[in-house]
Amino acid sequence: MLLVGGSGMSWKTRLNVPLLFLPWLVPVHHEARGQQRPGDYRSVLASAQNDVIETQALRIEKLDLGQATVGENRFRAMVHNKTDQPVALAIDLRADPGLWLKKWQRQFVFEVDPGAERSVEATYLFPRMSAEARLRVRLGIAEPAEGGGTAIGNWFFRKYYPLGVGNEAADYDLSNFELRQTHHYDIHYLQGSLAAAEIQAIVTQRESAYRGIADLLGASYEGRIRLFFFPDEDTKRKETGHTGSGWAFSNFIIEVYNERTKLDPYHELVHILAGELGNPPALFGEGLAVYVSERLGADALRFLGHPGRKVDDVAGTYHRQGELIPLEELFAFTEIGSPESRPPIAYPQAASVVKFLVETYGIEAFRRAYGKLRSSSQSETIENNRRAFREVFGRPLPEVERAWLERLR
Repeated sequence: MLLVGGSGMSWKTRLNVPLLFLPWLVPVHHEARGQQRPGDYRSVLASAQNDVIETQALRIEKLDLGQATVGENRFRAMVHNKTDQPVALAIDLRADPGLWLKKWQRQFVFEVDPGAERSVEATYLFPRMSAEARLRVRLGIAEPAEGGGTAIGNWFFRKYYPLGVGNEAADYDLSNFELRQTHHYDIHYLQGSLAAAEIQAIVTQRESAYRGIADLLGASYEGRIRLFFFPDEDTKRKETGHTGSGWAFSNFIIEVYNERTKLDPYHELVHILAGELGNPPALFGEGLAVYVSERLGADALRFLGHPGRKVDDVAGTYHRQGELIPLEELFAFTEIGSPESRPPIAYPQAASVVKFLVETYGIEAFRRAYGKLRSSSQSETIENNRRAFREVFGRPLPEVERAWLERLR
């Protein structure tokens, strides 16, 4: 990762003294490791003061996380260089306000002279805070990068500090939402909304969708899925900043739910469960989500430009019109949704290809491919994906494309 800004970076101008990064930088002592257990934010701040991070080169202690409030905060620590060479300490701070609120992240580099002890100070920002707000602190070793700038060669510490619990500065909460918990979901909906009136039907539908997808894919999600319903797009946009009827990230699904807009319960859930299998190119990821939605009975293309139509029907129409995306090109897509990706064509085409692969080679072969292929725009990764595709399906991509197109006729 390249550092391009941040205070404490004057060390970059002192490259006449070589910085050596040797095995003694590996941590040998870690009193602060992993995930801080949730507690009142004051106890978290106090506990951080006792954290000690020690490698054979550095000792870092007396972590001061600041006031933990909305706006700018200051992070401080004492750093001791135990070696006879200069060491450049990298500090990566990421403030996560929780829920769908916008995150903030910045990195800083500080040079510590041989045998010296110095205090370091960096800032972090919470634009807003919820009770789920937390600060991630990472520490690493920085070195000059080729062509200028700075590269982090070794992150040796990472810890999350929950700073929202009991914090009066938290300015966003879920008090307007009702909560219904099921076996797999935490479902949040506004009082007096259509979702509130139909919550039992929603519960039944969503749990049925989970079982259907899990059975088909042979995959499950160990955590809880957080599903939020908003009564209209305007309310959703004001609360989340996201435009559109639906949105999913991590274990969150956020949807509009009203008489006109009721999204199918499968598409975004497929992304969450299939995420346990791998992170393949969009042809596989988005194609699977649309294919499964159709297979399990939804009008999968209703909100994707072709309501009431099946994926093979739409793909066949585009084929006859000469408008399909060459499969080699679609194979390299890292996303489908931007105007450049031609969603009205790419969604049904990807789903039709996935349907062909599953019905021709079986779901187990498709699962293997899903786990082997990697989403990337890098030419080397794309070439590796081509080889993995042939290894799993026994035929190169162009041959599979011809067979798929023959079936569409």
